[in-house]
Amino acid sequence: MDLTREQVLLHRIHQHELDRRISDATELAVFSLGVQDNTSGSALLSLAARLDAPTTDDFTVTWSVRGAPHLHRAGELKAFSRALWPWSDADARARAARPKVDDLLDALRHIATAMRSIVTKPMAKGDLSAALTPLAPRQTVEPCRGCQTEHVSDPIFRLGALPAGLRIIPEEKTVTFERIHGWPGVPRKTAGFDELVHRYLTLHGPAGPSEVASYFGTSTREVKKRWPAEGLVEVTVEGQKAWLPEDLEIADAEPPDVRLLPPTDPYLQARDRDLLLPDKAAQKDIFRILGRRGAILVDGEIAGSWQGRVVSGKRFEVTATPYRPLPDLLPETQLLAKAKGLDDASVKSD
Repeated sequence: MDLTREQVLLHRIHQHELDRRISDATELAVFSLGVQDNTSGSALLSLAARLDAPTTDDFTVTWSVRGAPHLHRAGELKAFSRALWPWSDADARARAARPKVDDLLDALRHIATAMRSIVTKPMAKGDLSAALTPLAPRQTVEPCRGCQTEHVSDPIFRLGALPAGLRIIPEEKTVTFERIHGWPGVPRKTAGFDELVHRYLTLHGPAGPSEVASYFGTSTREVKKRWPAEGLVEVTVEGQKAWLPEDLEIADAEPPDVRLLPPTDPYLQARDRDLLLPDKAAQKDIFRILGRRGAILVDGEIAGSWQGRVVSGKRFEVTATPYRPLPDLLPETQLLAKAKGLDDASVKSD
């Protein structure tokens, strides 16, 4: 099967439920991998693009995929912890990025166990870090200019949170952890990564090992070693080899007129950005390292970027940067404002 770019985008729009709005947040397909969040509440805006009445109340926030904060169904966290546990020291080093640590898998297990033992009541990140550092293997500790001290490397610290069975309390202004009850302990080995590959390819496919590796923050070499031998079918996209779950049919969606997707929206997490957004200047605008912008999805294509801010504590203002003429964005902006509990909305262009 050779698929065109248009077929792939329409299929993904359907898989991401952007061609319709549904009523039950817990049934959203994007929660199969979690929905990334940040301090501005981007997950809620992602849900507003898919739900009649968006809410994050039924989900648990923790550091999971790539050590980033994600909303998950609480009942799936134990399985995620096992599936995301590194296979080897090489895999762990790829995910942690720095510093170089010998026997990193053992060090990570030690750190996660210590984190669990320290957090016996709600605890701020800084307090947990201060208590953890003297207990951590020396190679995992590095200087921090911002803190003017030494502590466990932040990527390693983040990788330890979910195996430790810690959740983030969303109501707190600073990152604050508490225990997830009934936690079985730090995983002994990786289990269930095949299922995560299947879920990635369901949402973001067709794709291959390099895209899966980038999404989960490891190396293509490590993913190729564990690429599922069964359950996938090979296809091509514009002549390039890729894979889909064999039980998945290509959907022919009717794209939405407009959706305002926040910077960390699941749809934008696909790693084949040249397919998602071929224009290099537009890629640089959307996928900035700092100050990333949301995407304006119009008739199945990203037609501009946007930034939002709350004005005078009551109005949600969207500033749009169009790549081509845009339709009226106010109705969608009003939905985002309502999701944030605001009474008014406005739109302006750069």
